[in-house]
Amino acid sequence: MNVIARISLRNLLRQKRRNMLMGIAMAFGTMILVLASSFSHGISDVLFNKIVVYVAGHVSIGFSEGGNMYKQVFHDGDRMINIVKRELSDITQIQEALGIFGRVIGNGKSDNVIMVGVDLKQTINVKQSEEVKRKEQEEYKQNFKMVDGNFLDLNNPKFENPVAVSVEKAKYLNIKKGDVLRVRFNDINGQSQAARLNIVAVFKPANSFMSMPIFLEVADLKRLAGYGPNDIGQLYLRIKDAKKFAAKDADKLHDAMQSKTAVIFGSISLAGAKARGSEGRAITASALGFKYDTVSHRALIGSLSLAKGDTGAAFGKEGVAVSEQLALALGAKLGDSCVLSYIAKYGAAKIPLRYPIKAVFKPAAGLNGNIVLVNEKTFYNAYYGNWPKDASTFPDAYIPKKGDKLYDALDPEWLLLKRARSTDDAKKQMRDMASTKYKGAVVDVESMYEMASDVLKLESALNLITFGAVLILFFIILIGVVNTLRMTIRERTREIGTIRAIGMQKKDVRNSFILETMFLGLFSAIAGTILAFLAMFGLSRITINAEDNPLSMLLVNSHLNFAPSAGTTFFYIALIVVIAVVTAYFPARRAANMAASDALRHYE
Repeated sequence: MNVIARISLRNLLRQKRRNMLMGIAMAFGTMILVLASSFSHGISDVLFNKIVVYVAGHVSIGFSEGGNMYKQVFHDGDRMINIVKRELSDITQIQEALGIFGRVIGNGKSDNVIMVGVDLKQTINVKQSEEVKRKEQEEYKQNFKMVDGNFLDLNNPKFENPVAVSVEKAKYLNIKKGDVLRVRFNDINGQSQAARLNIVAVFKPANSFMSMPIFLEVADLKRLAGYGPNDIGQLYLRIKDAKKFAAKDADKLHDAMQSKTAVIFGSISLAGAKARGSEGRAITASALGFKYDTVSHRALIGSLSLAKGDTGAAFGKEGVAVSEQLALALGAKLGDSCVLSYIAKYGAAKIPLRYPIKAVFKPAAGLNGNIVLVNEKTFYNAYYGNWPKDASTFPDAYIPKKGDKLYDALDPEWLLLKRARSTDDAKKQMRDMASTKYKGAVVDVESMYEMASDVLKLESALNLITFGAVLILFFIILIGVVNTLRMTIRERTREIGTIRAIGMQKKDVRNSFILETMFLGLFSAIAGTILAFLAMFGLSRITINAEDNPLSMLLVNSHLNFAPSAGTTFFYIALIVVIAVVTAYFPARRAANMAASDALRHYE
């Protein structure tokens, strides 16, 4: 085989001009294929690693409340953060993120903006290696190139509400470092607010997408928006190998965030009992919320019979019903008001809740003891207003179990959305949530590769178009290869007869032509790949001024971004060689099957 390979390499150099022209054509096709593939990978790299990762992290946990997806808040933040730290060991960063739309007024100009919170104080601590810290610092320098001021001044207490703005935003609003912006926005309760923002930094973003927001320290933005000390907005997680583990980590977190039934446990007494001359005894009781939808309403009516009152008052939009056992213990009648006092999780304060008794229900299987059923709107307002201490820590608390008769009709602590596997799934979920007007908190766990699936579709479409176009080009080129090989065989017919006459086997003749074409394809593909990398190097050095063009989002620091993949490049080289070999096989077999006597008699 070594002899055949040497013969093939020697023959490759015999028709230098012909093989050179054919090699240039194949190298050009390879260059286009590798260049286009690297560019499409570069687009997805920009969108994923320069945009999506800052918009949603590798894995994101989103929260909303009251059926309003713009009310991004969860009131038991420590619990969620602890779940994340417990379940995932590969986290490099937990970023609390927040974005609020507003209208800013500069010097004679105004504009719509989104105020984005960044956690420079790193209030959520995660153990990081020196390598991870170094990479984060490099990313910070690349994405926020300072033109004036210091981005770290967002964390400087001597400034009132310090903000950083992009050069483009500063130019449009006619502002500079040291000026004051006035902003109007709605807080998480829907109330209109106004604030003064001091500009401490002006930066040139690496990507035009980063020029749209204005940046504040997340603690300042939460204060302005009315967040409590234990509230969080969104959590964006960075992990070590996002491409491999992002979806798996999202699945793991989703399983760990299954919700329990919401229970407020405390002591209950009649309001104003002493004024009526009763004893006013305080009794332990569990308050549960019930859902107000058709299925839940039917379940409540079908499972609970009323001793006093009617179903409309008991299970309506403002319904409150107590168990018969609790009513007897309190000596309560319809129209009385009861006060449930419970211990809040944060602050350990006693929180009183006043409920008017509108119905009394008889004990039912799976639902017994001292129970108060409260409509979901009233219940959630109390539950989220002062998050109660975990009811499971109290032995006397009634906590429904999955499978109980009314379990599905009772309010959970939060609604965990199903894992969306694509951008389309996520959009559908958002539409469904907007239409149902769910009163409780909604938790959604997503990974960047699923939520940005449209980006992957774009990359796949670009690759497919490029691949198809280049294959057509190679088809044309390889027709030339076949014709060239047939011409070469015709010219060497007497030579074939000679080597067959001195004992060379048919398969060796065939293999020599196949190897000759294979070497031509291999050398051409390698040369084309080298040319592609040189072209990428040159094109990525060209500065493109596209500040007002949406396509500038695909640039990095005003330069094209190429992201060649070693695996893809080797695949393309191997594919070209295989195509060349397959193309050469049939002419080579035909040459090998010629009779030595016929080949020797050939004359041109």
